[in-house]
Amino acid sequence: MRKYFICLFAIALLLNLIACSPTSAKTSYPDTIERQIKELLKETRTYFDSSKPVKVVKMVKAPKKHYYTVLFTYYAYSNDYLGSTTLKKEKDRYTFINGMGSTVQKLNNDTMYLDKVPYSVVYGFNEENRIKRLRLYTLDKKSSYTAPIKKGTYFVHFKKLPLNTNLEKMKPFYMDCYGKDNKLIPWAECAE
Repeated sequence: MRKYFICLFAIALLLNLIACSPTSAKTSYPDTIERQIKELLKETRTYFDSSKPVKVVKMVKAPKKHYYTVLFTYYAYSNDYLGSTTLKKEKDRYTFINGMGSTVQKLNNDTMYLDKVPYSVVYGFNEENRIKRLRLYTLDKKSSYTAPIKKGTYFVHFKKLPLNTNLEKMKPFYMDCYGKDNKLIPWAECAE
């Protein structure tokens, strides 16, 4: 019986060492992506404070194979910004395929093409899961839509658009936020 407990202890110890090893504790892509984002921010944002960290806060698979949208935070002027970019995974590398969007508010939206298919993307910071859904009103009124928001501190929602969509008319000019019990949340509480 004693040999049995010693054997179980040894197996548990081995599994713990494997689970806590530096190579399994963190995959390499966040560091690489954070470095790439920081370099791109240096090149494109004159107000970017490179002495402060850039942190990837969420990485989600986009609707098209091999594409990922990354949400990240960075510091500029006297504010924290929430940014997004889209990457394509090729072999073990991630390359930028879409420009960067960013906001000092808690919500932002963008439009993009993934393999020539247009998408509307809305992303944001959902503190305490206060947002349950968003209603986006577009310039092309027939394309207005509702985006259900999954639980989590940060969210990304993709909406596939018809191939002949004019992306300029898809930019929302107004958003409504709805919380628990489908109650409208004032814009200042939702986005600022």
